[in-house]
Parts: sequence; structure tokens; C-alpha cells
Amino acid sequence: MPVASGPLRDRVLETAIELGAAFGEDLYVVHLVDEETADGTAKRVRDEIRERVRSADIAATVSLEYVGHGLARAGPRIGQDVIELAADVTVTHIVMGHTSKGLLEELTRGSAAQAVIDAATVPVTVVPDAAETPAPEE
Repeated sequence: MPVASGPLRDRVLETAIELGAAFGEDLYVVHLVDEETADGTAKRVRDEIRERVRSADIAATVSLEYVGHGLARAGPRIGQDVIELAADVTVTHIVMGHTSKGLLEELTRGSAAQAVIDAATVPVTVVPDAAETPAPEE
């Protein structure tokens, strides 16, 4: 489960915890950072994620992983990094978030989630941000 900073991280983490518990699977959570050397904020986020999965009573490995965001069409590059990480640790399912972008940003930056969906050899669950989630019918 790759996670980045931002409000979507908690929704992705909750979804992964629920799926891991339902299927009896351990989690491998990687916090994606755009600096080669993890700073205090990245380490704090990693520690918060570790505490959250620990409190959910599910086995998990939580790590930091550098991805280069400075590249043109960074989304596909990040997606490829996620696929390579998944292969390195032999995952059986990928859970990740997706935030809609405008057309210009989609064309210039690309979509990490779409790149993972296109290349993954395991099931992928994509968690949309709250703005993309339809309100429940009453």
C-alpha cells in the first residue's frame, strides 16, 4: 500500500487495514517521499502509520521510499516505482489513493493510480478522495 502525505492517506490506510483484516493478510505500507533523505516530517508520518496499524492489531511493515516527483509526467514514474516495490516484496493486492486532476495536470503529470492499474499483475483497489466519492442515497 503506497501512501503519500495529505488527507487521502487516512482513507487509503483504513481501506487497506479493512482488506488486510478481512483476508488475513499482513500489510506492507510504504510512505512515498520526494526527498532522497527522509526529513523529520516523513519520519513522523511513518511513525503515525506504524501506530495506526499497531492499534488496528494487524501485522504490518511500514517504510519510507523515495520517488522522484520532479520529472515530467511524474504520475506514471511513481506508478512504475509502486509496481517495482510490489514485485520486490511479493504483494498480493495493491491499495492506493487517487485524486482527480484537471485535464492540463493529467496531461502534464499523468496518473500514478492509472499507471499501477495498467501494469499490475495483482488486484488493485483505488480509493478516491472525498470529493470524488458520491454521497450515500437516503
